[in-house]
Amino acid sequence: MDADPAHADPFKALLRLTDSDHTHEERIREAIDVGRTYLGVDNGVLSYTGEGRYEVVQTNIDSGPYVEGSVVELDGTWCRHVVDGGETVGFADVAESRYSDDPAREATGLSCYVGAAVEVDGETYGTLCFSDVKPRSDPITEEERDFVSLLADWVGYELERGKHYDELREQNDRLDEFAGIVAHDLRNPLAGAIGFTELAQEEVTGQTAEFLARVRNSLGRMETMIDECLILAKEGADVGERDAVDLEALVRDAWETVRTRNATLSVDIEAGTTVLADGGRLQRLFENLFRNAVEHVGPNVAVTVSGDRHGFAVADDGPGLPPGVEAALADADVENVGSFGLGLLVLLRVVSGHGWDLSVDSSAEGTTFRVTDLNVAEPVHEEFDD
Repeated sequence: MDADPAHADPFKALLRLTDSDHTHEERIREAIDVGRTYLGVDNGVLSYTGEGRYEVVQTNIDSGPYVEGSVVELDGTWCRHVVDGGETVGFADVAESRYSDDPAREATGLSCYVGAAVEVDGETYGTLCFSDVKPRSDPITEEERDFVSLLADWVGYELERGKHYDELREQNDRLDEFAGIVAHDLRNPLAGAIGFTELAQEEVTGQTAEFLARVRNSLGRMETMIDECLILAKEGADVGERDAVDLEALVRDAWETVRTRNATLSVDIEAGTTVLADGGRLQRLFENLFRNAVEHVGPNVAVTVSGDRHGFAVADDGPGLPPGVEAALADADVENVGSFGLGLLVLLRVVSGHGWDLSVDSSAEGTTFRVTDLNVAEPVHEEFDD
């Protein structure tokens, strides 16, 4: 048994498994094989033990009452001791253990057993156990018990990761559904309202024309909010692949896409500055800051953008942010749309998605949004060569 490489160094086998690109189901199945080989027994089972039942989730057993998907009473298994006591249980020969008269001996037909609890999100999910109908000649060592406990923890992590991945996928599906509703059911009637309002504006003058201008402005703001909602719903927070982006050129492009009225832009960016970023999202960041300055400071606001490859700052000469908005922006965990609106929420999403840092300085002389660590954070998703 000691000659087997998995038994000689099971931790290396587990490390190789961790580094593999298999699905979490495949990893768990291989982890079961690592444990069986290490212990020198025939059977390995991952079970779910909720609601007093014993459900076989994954196993190498291909016949009998413990094949994958089967359900038996938990009270008739050795694993009930693990679930009840919360500790690893093991014996090499049941006849020579304190479990010699246990009803599970006849119910399972197993003479050798080692099992540990599997936890998911802090609660007992089930057990990971290894067994054999034949007794093992050498006793179960403390080292072997510890390894089974470690393996159970690792399996719990894999189950937890898979669960969270499934939840994220469901959330993304709901977001896609939401985006579709917004894009179709809201945008289409809004486009009609904008079109008829513009036609009516051409036919009237005086106070009626002023009222229609206000309606058109409100409809335009609704259109902007819908676009921002779609950005949040479709793109989420994480940024994957990044490109080298010319910072100054992107800033000027963003300024041209926003209705800046009589506002002025000054650019003081170190020549040739490029940053690794998702160019589309970074441009939306600047667009939202520019739009926010014009809408909340006034049509004559002066905006200054400065920066280099390490970071940039967008400053205005307005009266400063309301205290509630400044406090909400200072807390990275607060995303209260009611406090600072969708435009600044998009800003937070873009910054956090890139792994950058954001700070805000606001006073009666103006507000400065400062983004740093531009080329420090690694991309969220990378491809590695084997």
